[in-house]
Amino acid sequence: MDEVNEERRGAWVSVMACGGWEGSVDSNQLEARLRAGLDADRRYTAENAAKLRAIHSAPTYDEFRQLVLGAHLKPLDRNDKSKVRPSIWNSLASSATKKASKPPPQDTENSVYPTDVQYDVNNPPTTTEGLVQLWERLDLAERLDLLRNLSPLATERLAGGLVAGGLLGDAITTLLAFTPTVSDVVMVVNMLQALTLAKRFTLSVTLVCGEERWAWGRLLEKLQLALSERPQDLAELNVTEWTLAQLKLKFNL
Repeated sequence: MDEVNEERRGAWVSVMACGGWEGSVDSNQLEARLRAGLDADRRYTAENAAKLRAIHSAPTYDEFRQLVLGAHLKPLDRNDKSKVRPSIWNSLASSATKKASKPPPQDTENSVYPTDVQYDVNNPPTTTEGLVQLWERLDLAERLDLLRNLSPLATERLAGGLVAGGLLGDAITTLLAFTPTVSDVVMVVNMLQALTLAKRFTLSVTLVCGEERWAWGRLLEKLQLALSERPQDLAELNVTEWTLAQLKLKFNL
């Protein structure tokens, strides 16, 4: 009861802080706004708690995001399990998953690049526009496969297009899913270096949000761990502690 009363007092303060009411008080309006305030407080608390748990338990950004999106879900009681119908466990998260076979709808008026560019996963385009279009239509695993097979020039073009299109954070979260092999470490480092060479990179770094900053921290940790396990092999491919230190300095996240 004390917890409920405390929530009501908090919601009342929030309502009054938003401007209060002028003239006579409408009890229905007051109750509706109080309920809305309570719901918003509960959702914020649940999502914040999920983020704190996920930071220490989620090995990848994708799993971190899934945990946060599922913060509003509650476990079923025993009596409810027999009534459950087959359904997607988290429609909010599932609807956000990108599928190459079903490209997401795009805002043709505000899109940085034209939407009529042809693309083929097995034969990627060579232009910046085409590469970015292809990137946006692929899921996480397919993006990594694309990066593994791109030439240095194509990597630079893709990196430039992602930065220009405001997708720097998207690139970071994708790279976080790399496997700790020598070839993948080199691929990630090459892509990060290409991103730093793109126009407007410095400005884009300042726009990276909190969750993407978290992803950058985890990405750097994975790279450092991989380097500690295969220092000689990676040094022969020009990936050293100095390389990572320079990337950390340039990204400044």
